[in-house]
Amino acid sequence: MKAIRTCSGCGVPLGISRNMRWNGNGTITQVRDPAHRLIFFESDNLDRMWKALSEALGVTEEHVWELVIASKSRATRAFLHRTLPWYVNLAARLVGYRALMSAIEAQGLVMGYGKITLGGQYPRRGRPERVTVFIEDPYSLPLFCGDFKGAAEVLERRWASLTYQALDERRHQIDVTVSDEKLEEEYFHVQDGPPRREGDLAYTPCPECGAPRELVRFSWDLSRGIIRDTESGRRLAFFGTAALRAVFDELRHELGERVTPTVIDAERRNTLEAMGVEEARSGFEGLRVRAAIRGLGLLTALSLSPERMEAVVANPALPEYLVGLALGIFELATGRKGESSWELVDGGDLRIEVIPAS
Repeated sequence: MKAIRTCSGCGVPLGISRNMRWNGNGTITQVRDPAHRLIFFESDNLDRMWKALSEALGVTEEHVWELVIASKSRATRAFLHRTLPWYVNLAARLVGYRALMSAIEAQGLVMGYGKITLGGQYPRRGRPERVTVFIEDPYSLPLFCGDFKGAAEVLERRWASLTYQALDERRHQIDVTVSDEKLEEEYFHVQDGPPRREGDLAYTPCPECGAPRELVRFSWDLSRGIIRDTESGRRLAFFGTAALRAVFDELRHELGERVTPTVIDAERRNTLEAMGVEEARSGFEGLRVRAAIRGLGLLTALSLSPERMEAVVANPALPEYLVGLALGIFELATGRKGESSWELVDGGDLRIEVIPAS
């Protein structure tokens, strides 16, 4: 599979360097679908975040997972409906899902999602009633369940339900059952994000594959579908920003405004674990590249002192994450815990202010 071949110069899989573009405005987009924006971000804390939300808001973790799966499946439906070639649906009818799994498995390996394998489908030909997949080392089990549910609904144009179970500490089985109820066209669309500003950030390209040389910091275990930051040891994966935005919006709609500070604090703690003091003190250029290589946005202004931190980010991917990141950077750089205020101003820029906590 060409997607999991790696560049001899930088080690980045060709499925990444050929299919994704790191732009000068702090965004990552797909070459064939520039409207689809991604972030390349630490995934270790995602399932911990769902647990933190359930504890902070007094709801069961199973209920949080249900909301995550439902909202992620909607975003996946919309993305695949827009990008999936017309003949894929026909191929699934004629030869079954197994013919499609090599491409899906390869994507999971290079994107950091874990190792995906098809368990089977019933019946084996034609329109399926049930499809089983196995996932080892998932980047986030509820997010992957949402991906699988949404993909089945796009292929079959019918509503689907799923069950999941842990087979051991690393391996999980997911069964999707497809109903007879058809999905209307309105269920395959989501709103596009705001217009993006231009930017002036320049990366140093790998002479072999063209990917940013800054990616040499990360290592791909392509036998397991795991990406790690070699400096912190933390696991990362690529996420569609529209999908994560849909998840957070759904959680806030169902569980209330307390979701936002919980997400911010979870990312603050993640930053304290994942970033070193020297990196937090690396200044405007260092932090600008760190945010942009992850697709979080373009840092356009920064001031940092023991008494105050002010930052402006153009094209912010997920404001809650960026605010949590700013709080973590302030605490690492100054040794003082901070409190934040933030707003999205005209043009969509995110303005953040952090001062020592009272």
